Amino acid sequence: MTLAHPLRRLAAAALVGALSVVSVAACSGGDDPVTDNKDLDDDGDGEVSPEEVMAAAKAKLDETTGVEITLSTDDEPDDGDFLASAAGTLIADPPSFEGEVAGRVMGTDASDIAVISADGNLYVEVPVVGWQELDPDEFCAPDPGMLLDPDNGVSPILTETEDLEEGESELGGDDNDETVTPFTGTLPGDAVRNILPCAEGDDFDATYRIDADGYLTEAELTGEFFAGMDEITYVIEVQDYGVEQEITAP
Repeated sequence: MTLAHPLRRLAAAALVGALSVVSVAACSGGDDPVTDNKDLDDDGDGEVSPEEVMAAAKAKLDETTGVEITLSTDDEPDDGDFLASAAGTLIADPPSFEGEVAGRVMGTDASDIAVISADGNLYVEVPVVGWQELDPDEFCAPDPGMLLDPDNGVSPILTETEDLEEGESELGGDDNDETVTPFTGTLPGDAVRNILPCAEGDDFDATYRIDADGYLTEAELTGEFFAGMDEITYVIEVQDYGVEQEITAP
């Protein structure tokens, strides 16, 4: 097997797999818990339920022009390919992505692998070889440029999470000066497989942190993302909503 092939597997399968559970962070947030935000009380009963919070977070994600995301894990399985980190820009219209990934493939560490999705095509910059076009279907994964699609992208995961429970509000944000509220729940494996068909777990533990305005600031997801590997916990953050950037094919 050539060097290009395993690195292409890492950049395509690991990146788009991890982005399938991506969350985004808001650039604002008030002092009160999100459940005190009556603007999110859709049914008018005077209370903001966890389900209404998730619906609001989904709507804000669906409405954004783009996001900046980062993903990381402190877990490092003894064996097998895995994603260690990812960072990049995801744009809604036209659907596109530009970023870098790092991880392990075929027992070899790889870092700073550039990936671009533009005009419906996916590209990875393989060291020594250069830019290569990939077919996401070959890697049982979606095109990352489509992950802001409101029907078939990431946001439906928020409203498909079951057994939601509100936790105690805490401080968060870049300067630790925003009030965020954690919500825990269980994400069915089928919901993940709608975006990542090869996800192995029957369900995934999820903790979402929502700021006072209803923006998702962080997601912590634990489960069996890759076949034959132990459970992995990923923490995904985005530093900004409303990102605008022109992304073109290499």
